[in-house]
Amino acid sequence: MDGGPELREPARDERAAGASIPSPSAQESTRLGNPMGGLETLPLTQIEEDATFRLRPEGDVAGLAQSIARSGQLVPVEVRLRGPGRWQLVAGFRRVAALKLLRRDRVLARLHDDLGDEGALALALVDDLAHRTLSREELEAVRETLMARGWYGAAAQEAVERALGEAPPPPEPEELDLDVFSRDLVARLAELSGDLASVFEAWVDVEPAVQEQIRAQLRYNRDLLPFLEGAPPDSSSSTGSPDSPGSDDSSQE
Repeated sequence: MDGGPELREPARDERAAGASIPSPSAQESTRLGNPMGGLETLPLTQIEEDATFRLRPEGDVAGLAQSIARSGQLVPVEVRLRGPGRWQLVAGFRRVAALKLLRRDRVLARLHDDLGDEGALALALVDDLAHRTLSREELEAVRETLMARGWYGAAAQEAVERALGEAPPPPEPEELDLDVFSRDLVARLAELSGDLASVFEAWVDVEPAVQEQIRAQLRYNRDLLPFLEGAPPDSSSSTGSPDSPGSDDSSQE
């Protein structure tokens, strides 16, 4: 595909349309689609396992599944006809994944029986950009996917670049308040000392591997102490010399 088609913005609120759709019988759902993209509820078994138009991983769909369980599926997926009773998913991969997570057996879908590859790409791209706010990183990942597949035509480029221009910039890193951080560090070290005292009382019951991890952390802190006191570190403590107190062979890992 050298260039994507002109992208159209889909209707945002289809709650009323979705609520009025009856559930057809299995025989009715195998019809040869609707050139106007009619809405139907399809058995999920009729949706082919085909990720051609999935522009990014579904990610965590638990929150979406909770929303569908609470309010129902408000936005249909887009499918195109592949044969009697066989539909290719074009847009709505996260919705289908959420329905499967809920163990639902039907999906509200807009059916297209005469949709070419470029039209399907346009639907997939519009759906990805319109129905969920994407971060700049996600938008850049979509752009990389389109470019890798040779789908980054003029229309696709315009849509993605516009979305990138509208995406908020990454948050500025917060300036560290050294005084606040230092006071918090003191409190955390005091709490840690108390925890170490508690562990000491039951030290023999601690797993040997965890014992060594604790010792390794304490040795690291021990080696930092000369720097904090303004003196050069003692070579014997940093090298684990047998003459240094508290050293053992396990420090040579």
